[in-house]
Amino acid sequence: MADPSFALQVALFARLEAELSCPVFDGAPMNQARPYASIDSEISTSADILSKRRDLRLFYLSVWSDFKGQEEVKRLMAEIDLALHERTLPLETGRVISIRVIRKQAQREPDGETYQGSVTLRILTEH
Repeated sequence: MADPSFALQVALFARLEAELSCPVFDGAPMNQARPYASIDSEISTSADILSKRRDLRLFYLSVWSDFKGQEEVKRLMAEIDLALHERTLPLETGRVISIRVIRKQAQREPDGETYQGSVTLRILTEH
């Protein structure tokens, strides 16, 4: 079976787009109005078990806000958690065994006005 990396990205994007209260991007346009969320990067390592091909994937998501304070960023990170943590996610290719939100962080950017939230997903896939 083919590597499910792109199928996983498509499914993640569709789920986030359907369940978040802000736009979602895989590469936000320049000067995009905030708030928004973006799929930033993925790291994949082989985690083969017996005769099955499994990959451990870390997906990094960001949320951006110009709301005064961290409230909006934290609300959007909670929406991501609710949309993905330990929920099933059907793929066109391969299978998701597990999705876990393993890290959330909120911080103010150096401009003093923008807040960024970072969410790390740990996803185990099989193909």
